Amino acid sequence: MRNIVIGPPGTGKTTFLLDRIEEYLEQGVSPERIAYLTFTRKAANEGLNRAVKKFSFDPDELPYFRTIHSLCYRWLNMKRADVIGKENYRELGEILGERITGGFSNDDGIIKGSTVADQMLLLENTARSKDIPLIQQWKEASPDYSWMHFSWLCRSYTEYKKSRYLIDYTDMLEKFLQTKTTPELKVLFIDEAQDLSTLQWECVKKIAANSEEVYIAGDDDQAIYKWAGADVDQFISLKGKEIQLKQSYRIPSKVHELSQQIIKRNKNRRPKEWNAKEEEGSVNYHTAVEHIDMSEGEWLLLSRNNYFLNPIEEYLKTVGVLYERNHRISVRQKLLDAIRGWEMLRKGQATSLDVVKNIYYFMSVGKGIERGKKNLKTADEESLYTLENLKKRHGLLVESIWHEAFDRVGTQEREYLISCLRKEEKITSPRIKLSTIHAAKGGECDNVVLLTDMANSTWKELGKNPENENRTFYVAVTRTKQNLHVVLPRTHKNFTIAY
Repeated sequence: MRNIVIGPPGTGKTTFLLDRIEEYLEQGVSPERIAYLTFTRKAANEGLNRAVKKFSFDPDELPYFRTIHSLCYRWLNMKRADVIGKENYRELGEILGERITGGFSNDDGIIKGSTVADQMLLLENTARSKDIPLIQQWKEASPDYSWMHFSWLCRSYTEYKKSRYLIDYTDMLEKFLQTKTTPELKVLFIDEAQDLSTLQWECVKKIAANSEEVYIAGDDDQAIYKWAGADVDQFISLKGKEIQLKQSYRIPSKVHELSQQIIKRNKNRRPKEWNAKEEEGSVNYHTAVEHIDMSEGEWLLLSRNNYFLNPIEEYLKTVGVLYERNHRISVRQKLLDAIRGWEMLRKGQATSLDVVKNIYYFMSVGKGIERGKKNLKTADEESLYTLENLKKRHGLLVESIWHEAFDRVGTQEREYLISCLRKEEKITSPRIKLSTIHAAKGGECDNVVLLTDMANSTWKELGKNPENENRTFYVAVTRTKQNLHVVLPRTHKNFTIAY
């Protein structure tokens, strides 16, 4: 039996699925006969961790809680050495005389990168994921490079993989479809189904054919990976017993109202009605990010295109606010770790040799450390060290506050971090995060700032396929738990939030 679970933003879709899993376990179904498959590794890990915690299992007891790619990898008995990696992409680039960064997402298997060759590889991967001819994908994309250039690189890529006996993420799916066996399951759960590619849908159908019960969960309104081959139409047209989750525990009423104005512009969607939580929340409009008071609370700043975040990053540095962008804190992690270790020592606590080495890195010989002592040759890896011990036996000359002791920290970085600390910013977990809309999917925050300007290529896509961009900005708006702040556009190339 096929069940279709429609989960609008914040309605607890994953919780619903885990509750169903618990019911099967209580009925005596073995965990090896339950599969929970998702589009991204992040979601798969979340489902696995929550199941481990809720049901007190060891992760190995839940072998089919993973991404679809990962299941195929496991079923094919593959090893890491069989899969093309960053170093292989770079080697391929050197052979072809093309710049290939080798960037790809371990989370969703999508090739990343900004070079022309990176973009070609993404287009090649997208064509195979959609199961369409390369020339059709090239014509649909209308890229700046020629068909001759593109087809040559695609052939070279295929030949390179064959010569090295390597496969990529899409090859895993294709090879799985060629096998004659699949896991024998009592129940199959598919989450994030709106983001599955045509090829992934074929894998799901094959696995579902050997499963007694199937739950397919998702929300077509949050399908924002069509550019990478996602086949949202399959989810929209899916037949079965529909279960709609109607109560959001995240979205306040004013944000809910605005989100519906955006998404109801789309005609091709599954009809659904869902309720906001009781709080009103707020929707605010600003002419610039600088006009928003972000001195307190948790903030998520979203942009359709990554480079629009650059001036915001510079502004936050100028005003001395700690932030995180693309999961990286605005100060070197090595320095933050050294500061934490140094303050422990100054408070009379002991720390490990690794931490001491990190601290010594930021001190100059003759100023912070005696000559001949910086390499800590006489130190024992297994011992713990105090400030007094380091001064007595390992050449430490200072014990002042970090920004005086760490003389090898540049003036600009030191003054920036001092400014952050004076504002009592948490250096372990910044309360301000910068992200593209796509990278923030699945996240949420009390306060969301949304930029409405977009790149020229995105603007052209908006004109050709407005429903895709409507979904993208719907996802952005619905990351909000309390207050939404919309930054009005500075150019005519933008997304209209409200008519």
